[in-house]
Amino acid sequence: MRRTYYGSCHCGAVRFEADIDFDEGIRKCNCSFCWKTGYRKALIPFDALRIVQGEQSLHDYRPEPSAWPPGDVDHYCCPTCCTHPFSRGYLEKEMGGEFWAVNVACLDDVDEETLAAAPTIYEDGKRDRQDRAPDITGYL
Repeated sequence: MRRTYYGSCHCGAVRFEADIDFDEGIRKCNCSFCWKTGYRKALIPFDALRIVQGEQSLHDYRPEPSAWPPGDVDHYCCPTCCTHPFSRGYLEKEMGGEFWAVNVACLDDVDEETLAAAPTIYEDGKRDRQDRAPDITGYL
């Protein structure tokens, strides 16, 4: 069941609300972005996230098309503390259009028990196979 969680970047300049069902899992991906930023994400519909503070100040990073699988993604970060609270993606077939990937580490009111109980979904983004786990997952 979806519940509204409140989140922010490290310095608090960016604040958001996200409706998340942790029974749908937390995704751990080995693509270069997720790996280098430590990103652990919950995927949610586009209308399930509301930016309540700092939207105008967010920096947007979009990888070159040759560095990303079909579809597109915008990674947002706070220009002050460099935290990546969420990314906006578009995948018609897999997600039905626009969606958000919320960095669960940026949720301020989720408890450890909820995070620990959520199923882990591994993505082999390094090989553009987000629909399956990589052969080795222990490092994720």
